[in-house]
Amino acid sequence: MGELCCARPTLNSARTIAVLTTGRQDYGILRSTLLLLQEHPTLRLVLWAGGMHLQERFGHFVDHVRRDGFEIAQELPFVGEPPHPGRDAAGALDQVTGALERHRCDALLLVGDRAETLAAAVAATIATVPIIHLSGGEESEGAIDNAMRHAITKLSHLHLVSHEVHARRVRQMGEDPSTVVVVGAPGLDNLYRTDLPTRCVLEKELGCSLTPPLVLVTLHPTTLGGDPRSEVEAVAGAMETVPATYIVTQANADAGGVVIQDYWREWARGRHNVVLVDGLGVARYWGLLRLASAVLGNSSSGLAEAPAAGVPVVNVGDRQQGRLRGTGVSDVPAEPGAIAAALGQAIRLVREGKTAGTHAPFPSGPAAPRIVAAIASWDPPRPPRKRFHEVQ
Repeated sequence: MGELCCARPTLNSARTIAVLTTGRQDYGILRSTLLLLQEHPTLRLVLWAGGMHLQERFGHFVDHVRRDGFEIAQELPFVGEPPHPGRDAAGALDQVTGALERHRCDALLLVGDRAETLAAAVAATIATVPIIHLSGGEESEGAIDNAMRHAITKLSHLHLVSHEVHARRVRQMGEDPSTVVVVGAPGLDNLYRTDLPTRCVLEKELGCSLTPPLVLVTLHPTTLGGDPRSEVEAVAGAMETVPATYIVTQANADAGGVVIQDYWREWARGRHNVVLVDGLGVARYWGLLRLASAVLGNSSSGLAEAPAAGVPVVNVGDRQQGRLRGTGVSDVPAEPGAIAAALGQAIRLVREGKTAGTHAPFPSGPAAPRIVAAIASWDPPRPPRKRFHEVQ
């Protein structure tokens, strides 16, 4: 293995920021920041796309990234077929190590909590490359993501968090308060886009009529909880009793994801009111949110993005337990009757125009300018040593 060659410029000279995106789940969060980074006078963006981005099973999402105008410096195909979280994380460790050796970088920007993201953080730690972490301090008690998110926090050097509650948790973990910055939720920056597709365009692209009520469905495995088969059966059972147009996005690469994916493929066959997609893309998802009567499932987007768009949410099970959420979220067990009752109520609220109070709890305005300003004003530690800071 060759030695790393990382440039170490001064604060006022150009610095290279490597950014890893591993799939649709983090690209929607990163997109607005990437747009500003690639135009910044003293920050040079090096973008790596890996994992689920490169898999047909997940819609080959890397095509959406390129259509947004981003140059991908390196593809990292660390997710296998079928996906296997442990082996995929091992592949990520190896391939991110290689990318760090190939590209001169002053810091690595990571978002979130996936196993491959933790593997990338380990690779950067071994390579003594400082880490910038987005979305630290958040909670999702029903998933192994929770532990990985907190582990990434302890490996990171600049913490860009979405809310003061999360900042307080990061400081409680012994992080330097001067490196913890509340920037807001960058995934909500898509609210300010003016290029989202219209109903007509969406109907043409999806090949269906978006007849109201429209419900967006995403169910991921509860990796520290229920059986994925029983959870997807409960959601499907509820959908069978509540008339609506359903747009179902397939599950991610977590353990149990293949079970959910296979079930949806069989269940959706022949149902004219159900459209099953491997991935929507950021623009289509937000375009559909503008038309939706409800969001159903257990994705984190149901607790942040949907409330920000004023859409009521039926959050199934405890995958997202502990996560800060907007108003208009109904938490229900993975039981068909409870899900159907909450979904019917959500649709009625929209029909009666009673969702005006639905909102997300994060700082107002776009987060990306605050993120880029924090990175530009930060002096990465060289070497990236850390000291535990006692909470006063």
